[in-house]
Amino acid sequence: MKYKTILLAASFVGASYALEAQTYTNYAQTSDAEAEAMINLLGVQKKEAVSKLVALQDKDTAAFWKIYDEYQKDNKKTAKIRLGLYERTAQAYANMTPALADSLAKQYFVNRTEQEKTAQEYYEKIKKAINPVVAFEFYQAEAYLLTSIRAQIMQQIPTYGQLVNASKK
Repeated sequence: MKYKTILLAASFVGASYALEAQTYTNYAQTSDAEAEAMINLLGVQKKEAVSKLVALQDKDTAAFWKIYDEYQKDNKKTAKIRLGLYERTAQAYANMTPALADSLAKQYFVNRTEQEKTAQEYYEKIKKAINPVVAFEFYQAEAYLLTSIRAQIMQQIPTYGQLVNASKK
């Protein structure tokens, strides 16, 4: 049963990121309103998935969701930056240079570090407000969902190396 719940959670998140991957593969510039809509949709779907991955006692539900909603709000900026990175990466494929590749990689490192810092900050808030077990469940759920999201995107988008190799054939 637990395995089915995890698969269901991953499918929620994967479906929403198809929107983001579609934007990326079309090399289109996403407007602020479109980015906001995609991130909001992802937030709703992630919250649904987290509700299936984190076991809460009734007494902890209100506190957890209050903190989780704050986490989602704080994560919006990082998500928008990540979406912009996907778009800039796609646009760079036509004119990739060593300097541009290095710049993009460094921006991805900063983005991922910010995402981890935010998760750690909210892990501490949940640990203090509820307990370390629930905080750990939150972190596991976030790590699992973010890994699933990234895997879904990477399955739909060719890497630069794949494009280079395909052009040689």
